[in-house]
Amino acid sequence: MNKWMMGAAVAALSLAGAQARAETAADAGDATGTSVEELVVTGAKETYASSVVLEPMIERQSALSSVNDVLNELPGVLVTEGDTFGSSDWATSITMRGFVTNRDTQQIGTTIDGLPNGGSGYGGGSRANRYIDVMDLKTVEVSQGTADIGSRSNEALGGTLNYLTNDPEREQRVRVMAAGGDYDARKFYVRVDTGEIAPDTYAWISASSSRNSDWIDGSGKTTRDHAAAKIVSRIAGVDLTGYLSYDDADESEYSSISPEQFAENSGWDRLTGTWTGTPYIDQAYRSGSRALRDNTFAYLRAKFDVAEVKVTLTGYGHMMNGRGDWLPPYLVDVTNNGAGPNTEFLSGTAITGGSALGKIYFVTPTGATATMIAGCTGTNGIPAEYDPSCYASNSLAVQSYRHTHYRNRRYGATADFEWAHVFGEVENTLRGGLWLEHGEANATRDWHRLIDTRIGYAFDDTPYWIQYSTDYETNETLYYLEDVATFGPLTARFGVKQFFIDQSRQGLLDNNTSTSLDSQSDPLISAGLAYDTPVEGLSLFTGFSQNFAAVPRGVLDETDPVALSLVHNETADNVELGARLSRGPLAASLTLYSIKFDNRIVYVPSGFVTGIDYLSEVDGVYQNLGGVESKGFEASASYAFANGLSLSGAYTYNDATYLGSGDAARDAELGIVEGAQVAGSPKHMLVSSLDWRGDIWKAGVSAKYIGERFLDKAGAVEADSVTLTNAYVGVAAEAITPLLKGFDLTLTVNNLTDESYLAGADGSTAFIGAPRTVTISLTADF
Repeated sequence: MNKWMMGAAVAALSLAGAQARAETAADAGDATGTSVEELVVTGAKETYASSVVLEPMIERQSALSSVNDVLNELPGVLVTEGDTFGSSDWATSITMRGFVTNRDTQQIGTTIDGLPNGGSGYGGGSRANRYIDVMDLKTVEVSQGTADIGSRSNEALGGTLNYLTNDPEREQRVRVMAAGGDYDARKFYVRVDTGEIAPDTYAWISASSSRNSDWIDGSGKTTRDHAAAKIVSRIAGVDLTGYLSYDDADESEYSSISPEQFAENSGWDRLTGTWTGTPYIDQAYRSGSRALRDNTFAYLRAKFDVAEVKVTLTGYGHMMNGRGDWLPPYLVDVTNNGAGPNTEFLSGTAITGGSALGKIYFVTPTGATATMIAGCTGTNGIPAEYDPSCYASNSLAVQSYRHTHYRNRRYGATADFEWAHVFGEVENTLRGGLWLEHGEANATRDWHRLIDTRIGYAFDDTPYWIQYSTDYETNETLYYLEDVATFGPLTARFGVKQFFIDQSRQGLLDNNTSTSLDSQSDPLISAGLAYDTPVEGLSLFTGFSQNFAAVPRGVLDETDPVALSLVHNETADNVELGARLSRGPLAASLTLYSIKFDNRIVYVPSGFVTGIDYLSEVDGVYQNLGGVESKGFEASASYAFANGLSLSGAYTYNDATYLGSGDAARDAELGIVEGAQVAGSPKHMLVSSLDWRGDIWKAGVSAKYIGERFLDKAGAVEADSVTLTNAYVGVAAEAITPLLKGFDLTLTVNNLTDESYLAGADGSTAFIGAPRTVTISLTADF
């Protein structure tokens, strides 16, 4: 198979690189006031690999899809989700060149119209799908390794994703869309483009509401309501762009399973859809595991010229309120009530702070802790302490509903300048910028008792225990400066950027402990060369960059202040060498890359820590140890025929392996095997696509081969390879009857061949890939 794929890479190449530049060159300006051509269609002038999502990639996705789904056909990128609709952030993972962004690891930067998303982690982060509806998405600019030096992200170890909203239409238009499909999926969307509402002023406003059930047993319900608006205007020589979005999501979750469990039953993730009244079983009740998120985001951007200098100023703000829910099969005993009724079981009593004394599984009719029958060992696989048969018949099982509340507030500003000038035979562009952001966040965890475990998971609104409440504050500054000089066919660029990040943590309960970390990166270098060869349309490039990720906020929670001062920001050195070809209908690119990331932040057990006296009060500390080394290449090509047919393909070879800490015993304790392939990162990926667009009909199909992947850091647990196929067919409904002029009907099928497979890695387990899913949408323009 590997030899076949290597040959296919040369024969079928693919889509990204040069094709993206050729096809997006004519597009209108993006939300930054800079055209997409200026950002990604730089041809030989660009010294790093990048690609953009094209319209057919978006059309191949269901109207109910997440904006993350559209990335899957780009070289080097793998997106896995819990279902076709991307309705579980918990199960979503994006992998690129051995780097990953999932619920607990963030190594790929994300920006929205060039502005930071504020983190992509499950615990308080907000991915791009919280900001943009797929119906309002213009494209996604992807830098697979070397991020643009001006990118506003502090998570971009392995590249960046810049999601762009589309601009208002020039003519007035009302678009209405209704979609439905498998698993109770439905979505209603409306958008009004105003046309010119004032001189040189255009706007749109949209709203959507979507619903779906989980694909496994249908018991988990997910809802999402989204509203957004955008305005562009030119006033007194200043180009203005404003954007506002609101997103309200209530998601049911999926669970990951082992390969052995998958072999036993490939259609069940071991969550349950029926309430039994036995807490040990009901802790896996699907509807009780939820993610609730409210996100509001807005920015205002001004772009203007001062003589030869182009200036861009942007201010933005983001508010997020969220909650994560779980169903622990017990009450936490935090008050010593002796033989009397448990305070935790009594309604209306909230205990603040403190620590767990134990667990309460059953209570007597008076609310006192029930005594387990001596010698009982449990039945049907239920441990004795959870088994109703191990207690008196009048005992009542108790259970908690644990809530973790997230509250984020971010406010920031960016300033950029660009000065282009010709010095003799040298075309020179000097650009630079500044990013300032202030963020405040709070995480609070409280525990609620279930009112009656025999009936369901309705819970007491008053928590019985507020476990913790912690405030965080972050002040971040980035500057960058870059010079690009072009002399004939040769372009050289050199730039530097630097981050300054001050973080603090303040506990609000118990002893009000606080920690702080003021850090700065070294000056991070970015450099490259590009050369237009004498061969028509062929250019060569090479680039180097130092990528950066800040110390995660969670490190402040568990680290002694002395040890905290020894933790450094993470960095990765990225080298690329490549070629691009753009000649008429043919476009192709080839990129070779090498990335070394050797100062990963890991939690080290105290037995492997030397030189610090922790008085045996900590289990371990965070240190910078080991990392990832990634080498490989990405090849892509496409050809557009004159009859509306286009063919494209891409192949990725990615050899991403773990680096050890230099201490074999410590690596074994951390579960790291030096040289093992990075978990969730396949060595081989191949994607091919075929699209056709006529006056009335449109159709397309794509197939993606995903090679074998390890699910664990030791390289001991493996997921099989799989080939996934998506297809769509659409028709302008006026072909059916003239009465339907302006109507478009599209049928989309994801996982066309109904493959059964393991998707995103999750420790030594993985989430189950979604089965074949069919959706149909009807769009009407007035």
